[in-house]
Amino acid sequence: MGGGDSLFRNAYALMLSTGVSAALGLGFWLVAARHYTEEAVGQGSAAIAAMKLLASVTATTMIGAVVRYVPRAGRATGPLVWRAYGLSSLVVCLACAAFLVTLDLWGPSYAPLRGLPAGLFFVAACVAWALLTLQDGVLTGLRKAVWVPVGNAVFSVGKLVLLIVLAGVMPVLGVFVSWAAAIALSVLPLGWLVFRRLIPRQAAADRDREPPGAREMGRFLAGDSAGALFSLAMINLLPVMVAVRFDAAHNGYFYTAYTVGGTMEFMAINMASSLTAHASHSPETLAEGVRGALRRMALLLVPVVVVLVVFAPSILTLFGASYAEHGSLVLRLLAVAALPRVAVELYIGVLRVQGRTGRLAAVQGVMCVLVLGSAAALLGVAGISGAGLAMLVSMTVMGVVAAPGLVGAARRTGGPGAAPPGRAHRDGGRCRK
Repeated sequence: MGGGDSLFRNAYALMLSTGVSAALGLGFWLVAARHYTEEAVGQGSAAIAAMKLLASVTATTMIGAVVRYVPRAGRATGPLVWRAYGLSSLVVCLACAAFLVTLDLWGPSYAPLRGLPAGLFFVAACVAWALLTLQDGVLTGLRKAVWVPVGNAVFSVGKLVLLIVLAGVMPVLGVFVSWAAAIALSVLPLGWLVFRRLIPRQAAADRDREPPGAREMGRFLAGDSAGALFSLAMINLLPVMVAVRFDAAHNGYFYTAYTVGGTMEFMAINMASSLTAHASHSPETLAEGVRGALRRMALLLVPVVVVLVVFAPSILTLFGASYAEHGSLVLRLLAVAALPRVAVELYIGVLRVQGRTGRLAAVQGVMCVLVLGSAAALLGVAGISGAGLAMLVSMTVMGVVAAPGLVGAARRTGGPGAAPPGRAHRDGGRCRK
């Protein structure tokens, strides 16, 4: 019982973080809409979307491995996290350089990033965002996710204050600069906590646990990173597609709705991450964890979806009448799409625990192709609402695909590997020696 309680404490902390970020994020875009022009909001949101995309090139591909192996790393926890941070930072810098060199190809929304000072600041922001993303994964893997909402609250309040301060000084780049500069408020103090307190504590407690080998982690990363790249493309390329195809004002309408609606998908992702971390440390709890996660997500998510569907125009009116007029349908479609997304994300969490990264990559690859392919077709027909419709249709299809595997995992009694019958669980034996 205690193990299950630990799982859901971690999960609730992550979802509290999502809720805090969503509430304060709503305030951020509300203030931005009041103090900046629609074009400035569109350009700022485009830069933020590009930053998240480039930072996630490594952060997203590595966070699954961080959540999977930090709980099992024992005395090797510190070196594992340092290597993840260093590799992520290096690859993000290279990705940013490629983006900035080809900036003219990405459309007028990215014009404010031209020039050496803006470019260097953008690279620094991308590296910081990658570290912030990995930091949340490390805290989840250490089963100390209670610190995640604290860090995100500090970040969210900081960017809101900076947004107001910079409105008169930087009327064009203020939206992006306030967001990027506030990242340090979370990364620096929590980084100190992670490396000076939490990692040494876990390393001492698990000093007799055999760390995972390089070959084992390499096999996991090969499949999980491929799947994560597909997930990265789906989440972050969708707003970039809108930014490239529509003017800055319409991009602002979409990104505001996408930010509000995306809260629920991150609730599902956070629950899955918590399930992965907990069941990786104690594989026999997987079935119980899946059943509990499904119950709790139903209780938490369904009321939120109903509220967003019913009150979408009222919520977006806070940003201005034009936001409600153009973004309400997008928000409603994204809200409903979150329901099947729960099944998909929990199934991905199950596959990570089981080490079945080949199937994981296939699921995320098909999901990415469905979302981006249908969005490319529907944006021309339905405008920015086409992106929301693409997400709803694609998630419904993938939810149907994931359901049998998820039900099977929930029914299994667990055991050492929590893997399907007939499949040896490569990861379990090493931990139990």
